[in-house]
Amino acid sequence: MVNTRKLEQLLKRSGPARPSGKGQPDTAPLRRGLALSGGPALRNDVATQTNEPQIVPWNDAAWDDLAPVTPDTAVDKATRAFNQHARDPAVTTLFDVLRTQLVQTFRKRGHRCLGIAAPHSDTGASFVTAGLLASFARRSDLHVVGLDVNFADPGLHRYFEAAPNGPILPAIRGESPIESHLRRANGALALGFNTPATGPDQQSATFPAEDFFDFVQDILGFIAPDFVICDMPPLLEGDTAMNLLAGIDAVLVVSDSHKTTADDIAACERVLHDQAEFLGVVMNRAAPAPKGR
Repeated sequence: MVNTRKLEQLLKRSGPARPSGKGQPDTAPLRRGLALSGGPALRNDVATQTNEPQIVPWNDAAWDDLAPVTPDTAVDKATRAFNQHARDPAVTTLFDVLRTQLVQTFRKRGHRCLGIAAPHSDTGASFVTAGLLASFARRSDLHVVGLDVNFADPGLHRYFEAAPNGPILPAIRGESPIESHLRRANGALALGFNTPATGPDQQSATFPAEDFFDFVQDILGFIAPDFVICDMPPLLEGDTAMNLLAGIDAVLVVSDSHKTTADDIAACERVLHDQAEFLGVVMNRAAPAPKGR
């Protein structure tokens, strides 16, 4: 939970919210539990107040108060070896280039939330998401939140060798506050890991589309990251990914050079049509070019 005493000290006030006369905010940013359930107009109020100067102290304090990522002490050797390879400069340089291209595109178009998805499972969407998030973690001038919203097969935590702290569904539904689920990796990156849904949600992660929109707006309004990047479920397997598009501005599609077809990419474009911008395709597991070419 957020340390409200720290916030009050930062804003030089205590007790009930009141005008300070020092240019500080009179109230905290609107939260979903208090305002977003009131309808679209109030949801828009939260979106427009993000990054306003009088809210910045609250945003910064809330970010600083996020609990740190908990390392997973039981990571297997294969995972460690794979992650070590992924930190090779030849790999990280490619992700740094992708990061810079995305920052330029998002700033030009006013986007804040990126989805990374594949047509089908086991195509590498989580690997691409993790590589991009690690690249943002190396850039200290931005705040970025990474979310694992692949409910059937969440795996983002493995690339960070971190212990997830339970399913993310309760936070999306507004049943628990976002700050109880997000974990700060460093000063630039916070992560919302996930574990497979259980009970009634085991077969299908069901929630109204507006829940995820509200969830993203709550993050943007409360800790004000520059960008939110989501590791999504496959676009062509069920309707869960379509529900998430309500809160996502643009989607980067990950393809597998060995199994993704042109028809798969075309089907992804149809899913995204009028829902979120289709940014392009990242090729994973690309075969090396023949010698001499």
